[in-house]
Amino acid sequence: MLEILDQFSVWAAVDILIIAFITYHILLLIRGTRAAQMLTGILIVIATFLLSSIVPLTTLNWVMNKFYSSFIIIIIILFQDDIRHVLSRMGKKSFIPGSDSLSSSQILDEITRAAAALATKRIGALIVIERNIILSRYVEVGTLLDARVSKELLLSLFHPSSPVHDGAAIVQRGRISAAGCFLPLTRDENLDPNWGTRHRAAIGISQETDALVVLVSEEGASISLVVDGKVSRRMEPKDLRKSLTELLAEVKDPGDGNGSLEAKASLFSFFRPGGDKQ
Repeated sequence: MLEILDQFSVWAAVDILIIAFITYHILLLIRGTRAAQMLTGILIVIATFLLSSIVPLTTLNWVMNKFYSSFIIIIIILFQDDIRHVLSRMGKKSFIPGSDSLSSSQILDEITRAAAALATKRIGALIVIERNIILSRYVEVGTLLDARVSKELLLSLFHPSSPVHDGAAIVQRGRISAAGCFLPLTRDENLDPNWGTRHRAAIGISQETDALVVLVSEEGASISLVVDGKVSRRMEPKDLRKSLTELLAEVKDPGDGNGSLEAKASLFSFFRPGGDKQ
């Protein structure tokens, strides 16, 4: 122990601090991406490799050695989109909510009022609410807005005359980040045949992320809430408001004891082209 302390120098301390700093910021960058979700699996693979080197498990050691040589390439191929988004976020200023940000209650009220009005007017809409998993990859393919959440803005974005009405709108940290975004379609073949692109996009994004999706059916003139690939159909506005409040309540900002929606949720994506037939 004393020998180790004797070898410990100022430069060794600086070396450790630099590695800790880099590791910490890498974890911050991948937070909210699929890479963060896969981190546990990657750690298990690394632990298995180390175990095969220590314990005389010949076959396992041979397999892990073959796998290890291609491990980095496999990671790059699997997470190429996440790596690109992480690199694009490096050096960017952190978002600080402006003074015009609405309260959590106001934001949910505006969303609920907009959904009710859209359903009454038989205008289709798809609103995706971000929770823990960051939706930046979908924001970047749409039309950037960074606007306050309001019933009037949502109605204008989804109006048939709007150039972005057939896309999806994403609101992050209590603000509408973008409109006209494309969402991934679900691959589930056991869906109602009457459901069109809008429903499939809503289910798809809810399966790939933990986002909440408010879906307004054009022909059905009804409101649905999609969570984890499950669709709650024909919801009343008051039920939608209650469900959103309950689902978002568990996602809190560490620096805000009140867990404000501006920090705990990013909101919405607009429809895919072609609309929905239901």
